[in-house]
Amino acid sequence: MAKRFTVIVPVYNLAAYLNKCLASLQAQTYTGFDVWLIDDGSTDDSVAIMQAWVKKDSRFHLWRQPANQGVSAARNVGLRQAQGDYICFVDGDDWCEPTYLAGFAEQMAQPQVDMALCGYSTDDDHSTKVQTTKLEHNGLKVLLGDDRQRMLTQRQMLAAVLKPSGDIRGFLWNKCYRLDVIRQQHLVFDEEISLLEDQLFNVAYVLQTQRFYYVATPQYHYVARENSAIHKWTPQTLPAELQALSRIQQLLSQYPELQFSRLLARRRKQIRHDLVARLHQPTRK
Repeated sequence: MAKRFTVIVPVYNLAAYLNKCLASLQAQTYTGFDVWLIDDGSTDDSVAIMQAWVKKDSRFHLWRQPANQGVSAARNVGLRQAQGDYICFVDGDDWCEPTYLAGFAEQMAQPQVDMALCGYSTDDDHSTKVQTTKLEHNGLKVLLGDDRQRMLTQRQMLAAVLKPSGDIRGFLWNKCYRLDVIRQQHLVFDEEISLLEDQLFNVAYVLQTQRFYYVATPQYHYVARENSAIHKWTPQTLPAELQALSRIQQLLSQYPELQFSRLLARRRKQIRHDLVARLHQPTRK
């Protein structure tokens, strides 16, 4: 029997982007999926757009939060609704190539694979491609046809997730997860942190799994909006990031043999360095 995906899409005031995102999901060549649209208290036309898609395609489902509760709470709702075999997360302002799910299905069909990963492109608000995943990695690449593919160990995967740069990182949308692992290990998003919640979830998942199959072909388009949470800096950014790193360290402290304390220390140092740099930036007039 063909495996089935649940795609979770948290939405908060994304009316300008939603149609492109949802059209890209409807156009998937792999048709065995459901999409859970989790509205997080939108005040623009997002709900009307999602309702139209639910009427148009029976695979699309809408859940409306009574008020804005944050992206982690929205994703947790999606996890509770999820059915099938695999979970993917798509942001409502991004979009996917038609073979996004088909690629994951092929990767996850390999023996004992716990997570599949794809490459991605970074686009600006005008759909101009500004960066594409590099199709290489030191000492880990295996050339198969036109694509560079690699199987990562748990330690390699953790290092890639924790790095603030690179072609994997702590993102959710370039990864495919096994729903049975998430359910058996009771994995959820920490609703008490507002940044790096995706990285924390990934660390928790990777610590419970062993084999990770990466194919660098760009299947996902991340749209870099200037006002998105990942680019928006406020005085609360530093303590929020440090809080998330503290949660990650708590998880990793249970596995001292992995020896990630130095990497986390470098991350803290970098975060503090970024704060000092921002404080000394000249004020724009």
